[in-house]
Amino acid sequence: MDKDENRAQPAPADHAAPLMRPWSRLGRQLVPLIGEGGFVALFTRSARLLAPPRAWLSVDATRRTSTLLLTALEQDLAAADPREAAATHDELMGLFVRQLGTLIGPALTARLLSETGADGTPQKNQEEHKQ
Repeated sequence: MDKDENRAQPAPADHAAPLMRPWSRLGRQLVPLIGEGGFVALFTRSARLLAPPRAWLSVDATRRTSTLLLTALEQDLAAADPREAAATHDELMGLFVRQLGTLIGPALTARLLSETGADGTPQKNQEEHKQ
């Protein structure tokens, strides 16, 4: 019976997967525009600014690809309390977006975020096709 109870519990990463979707879309959209190094630099800076009160949020300068960074973020979020993971995700995305806006401008940043759904809204492809 203990084995059945263990199977009924959700996997630890269940709350992290939805948080990672905007990051994955954003990475796919931004890396061709600002390069792998640009994405890594923005993300790492954002994480460093956010990490001090969150010892569980890993910041490792040896992670030099968006894939490695996002994999580590997913693991960190999965290991954290779901509410704290969601709040940290929101703060990290906010820092990242502000820095991106400084780099490429607020209008282009807003457009990219709305296209990827990283701004918290659904992707707008259907709405764009209606106009």
